[in-house]
Amino acid sequence: MKKLHKPNKRLLLSQLLWKKRLDKQQLPHAGYMGNGGDIHLVLGVEGAGISHFVQLLSQALPENHYIHHPLVKFEPKLTLSNHGERLAMPYQKVLTADNPMSRVYRIYAERAQAEKKFDLMAEDKPSDPDPTLILKESHALLATEALVRELKCHTLLYVSDPVLLAEQMFSREGMETSYLDFESEAVMDPTFLKRFLAKDLRPVLHAYKVIQRLRSSRQRQVQMKIFTIALIQYMFRMLAARYPELATLVDAAVIENDPRRLEFPLVNWLGAENLHSASRVIANATFTPQGQETLRWTRSWPESITTFEALSSKDVKLAYKLLIDHHLMSDESNRKTWAGKSVA
Repeated sequence: MKKLHKPNKRLLLSQLLWKKRLDKQQLPHAGYMGNGGDIHLVLGVEGAGISHFVQLLSQALPENHYIHHPLVKFEPKLTLSNHGERLAMPYQKVLTADNPMSRVYRIYAERAQAEKKFDLMAEDKPSDPDPTLILKESHALLATEALVRELKCHTLLYVSDPVLLAEQMFSREGMETSYLDFESEAVMDPTFLKRFLAKDLRPVLHAYKVIQRLRSSRQRQVQMKIFTIALIQYMFRMLAARYPELATLVDAAVIENDPRRLEFPLVNWLGAENLHSASRVIANATFTPQGQETLRWTRSWPESITTFEALSSKDVKLAYKLLIDHHLMSDESNRKTWAGKSVA
């Protein structure tokens, strides 16, 4: 007859104290003990494909811990902006340990560490490999550099077609959406421009002036959102070059037709010891279409746009002209529109 173990009172008390600590995030000691190096971030503008990517990860690697929009879970207690989008934040190069956003991310690491300790204290339980803590976020993107520097976390940065992202955003949330409103002002801050666009400052300022001179407020709003997305993604590219050990760039246009190009970013993000995990993700997320020899994603990336709703053809042509003429986007002859056709 199998012997029944009595409940460990010390363990139960420790679990209760941890639960109270995590339920009351405003306590002064919460968010200081978590190891940021245990966190793997997936950052990108909403609609860039990060939701699809995390879904594929969870299917191939179900043993990991996945948290979607960690900052949103602390709203309304967490306020980064004084107006509009509550979870918006201006560009930051440094985050102190007292910063609320830094503490929020560390709280998730503390919870994962607590669960690991509970498992080790449990009796007659074999030890399993440590699960990876993966957090997906699309808010406060201008604080990415400060977050990487403060937490020393492994970060996957997504970039995609800014015009397609704007079409998805306006179609999903309407033209009056507050998403990226605050960032539209913050990207023109001299500190941000000097940090990331010092060599291309003149064309960027010229593009901003062109947008501000547009006649209708709707045109200015649309073009400024697209311009903001392009600048955020330009920042992502610069961060991937400046912090190669911590930040990894994923370009949707590159991996759309050849998912195997995603293997190196996955290994760099998850670690060299997880090469088999990267192979599992690619193998489970792709298929070989009939009559083709190359692998493709099972759904388009970013999320497919089947109908054109929010942006007019005039909006699209003007947006691409601004981005290409001012060196924020490559030649549109190699780009696909929402209909999958090249724009002449």
